Amino acid sequence: MAKTRSELDGMLDELDRDLQMVMMNSVDSDDVLGAFAGQAGMIEASAGTGDLAHVQERIKSILGTYGITASESDAECDSLSG
Repeated sequence: MAKTRSELDGMLDELDRDLQMVMMNSVDSDDVLGAFAGQAGMIEASAGTGDLAHVQERIKSILGTYGITASESDAECDSLSG
């Protein structure tokens, strides 16, 4: 069952906090993006079709906050899955 928008936003807020902590404590960008990709993927999977675009925009915004472009995160996700 899909999560509500409020539940998804709470999960995304937690993802943002977690990424901030990882960025502060890790020097390996692969570690940072790998952890982020796993958590972000679980949130996307929890979204209903009406909230998926919202979740994806929030994820892109979170990445942008830390200077990570979508192409960097996509490349990391591709390397993790392949």
